[in-house]
Amino acid sequence: MEEIRISPDYNWFRSTVPLKKIIVDDDDSKVWSLYDAGPKSIRCPIIFLPPVSGTAEVFFQQVLALTGWGYRVISLQYPVYWDLLEFCDGFRKLLDHLQLDKFLVDACLHVEEDCPGELC
Repeated sequence: MEEIRISPDYNWFRSTVPLKKIIVDDDDSKVWSLYDAGPKSIRCPIIFLPPVSGTAEVFFQQVLALTGWGYRVISLQYPVYWDLLEFCDGFRKLLDHLQLDKFLVDACLHVEEDCPGELC
């Protein structure tokens, strides 16, 4: 992990893309953390959801690459929700807050064998 933190790419990412914290629920303890990079005029971004043990910054390389090609990319770190419906409700509120029309979600870090060259 230390190798990543001292890498030029990671440091460029952290110095150019701010971490935002947003509360969309009535419960102030439910804080969404996100990196939102690329043109804000794009209302149909690619959204990355980290694995359970990861954070929003695990996708920093994807964020850098895709924004370099002109895409808007949002990497999320979600708060604790105790059931799927509660999570979906919070996610919907976040999308409304960000005023997004459509989105593409990706939750994997690598290309799987059954989907070579495509988002998983």
